[in-house]
Amino acid sequence: MNKEKFLIFAEALTTEDVDNSDKTVQTTTSLVDPVSLLNATSGTDGIIEVQLKAHADHTFGSAYGSPSAGVYVTINSSGYTIGASDGIITILTTTEDDVNGVDVSSTANNNDFRINLLQHIDGGTLACFPASKFRGMQTVDADETDLYFDAGTGDLDAVDVIKVTHGAGKYQELAEMVRDAISPSKTGGAVEFFVGGSTATGTATIIDDVSYNGNPAGITSVDIQLDGD
Repeated sequence: MNKEKFLIFAEALTTEDVDNSDKTVQTTTSLVDPVSLLNATSGTDGIIEVQLKAHADHTFGSAYGSPSAGVYVTINSSGYTIGASDGIITILTTTEDDVNGVDVSSTANNNDFRINLLQHIDGGTLACFPASKFRGMQTVDADETDLYFDAGTGDLDAVDVIKVTHGAGKYQELAEMVRDAISPSKTGGAVEFFVGGSTATGTATIIDDVSYNGNPAGITSVDIQLDGD
């Protein structure tokens, strides 16, 4: 007996740049919405990565050596704390932790922080649909197509939409990907149709996109539009 498949979609992992005059960094909903999804263990659990662009005014703990000015340095997860629900990241000083801490500058604009999301935790950027809930697809333009699924809200007059950006003129290839992905099989299971990777660059942790069946449609991103959002 064939079993149903489940299609997984995820938008790109986000990055937020924050210029600060002190060691307290407030993340915003541009990183994750709501910021309360971040908590005290988000660093040690590998959910976020905190980086600081090295400056002559900074003093780094012994774990970091002597970073060159202008290079983004990844601060060890034991070198900062995260508020339980407010999204505030507080960097430990070298007095508090002479190995993992950092003394930041007291001068505005000398503390360029970069916060990288490493895992999808925002329900608005991650979706999983049973294949049986697929309702069709429609071209938007040469490189965009909307996929429609029954609305998770249960509203029979609405749909959840996955807007797929793909290679120009690749609608047929996308349709074939969808057909193959939703076809029942003896094993069923989850299909990562497109899971966006990181947008960070340089010294950040780079996470590649994951796509189904070699990505013949050349998908580069998805935009999840859920009914009720």
